[in-house]
Amino acid sequence: MGNKLALMTGGFLLTAAVTAIAAELQIDSEKAPLYIGKSVMACGTVAEITHMPNRHYINFDKKSPNQSLTALVWNKDYVWFEKRYGRMDSYVGKKMCVLGNITSTQSYLQINVTNPQFLRLPNR
Repeated sequence: MGNKLALMTGGFLLTAAVTAIAAELQIDSEKAPLYIGKSVMACGTVAEITHMPNRHYINFDKKSPNQSLTALVWNKDYVWFEKRYGRMDSYVGKKMCVLGNITSTQSYLQINVTNPQFLRLPNR
């Protein structure tokens, strides 16, 4: 009985700790400059989605070049995003969250997203 209680208590504490860490890592996309080099769940409003021949940019909060954060999806992965979420362009103006490492590229911040599981649509 004592071992079961210890395991249950330990499991509860571990779950609480993981939940607290995950909650700490969720940020507003406008605060991305404070988290360069860190892995976060950044949430904001999709301002535009730009399609290039081999990549797709999901810009948060404002249109390029004034976006607070860009989610980069390479063409080879984009098909999986549309298979899971439908037409991605329909999410312009809606809230979206993206999980990944924030990097500074040229004059903007981005998260490279290769898996649709790292994208969240809170209002869906």
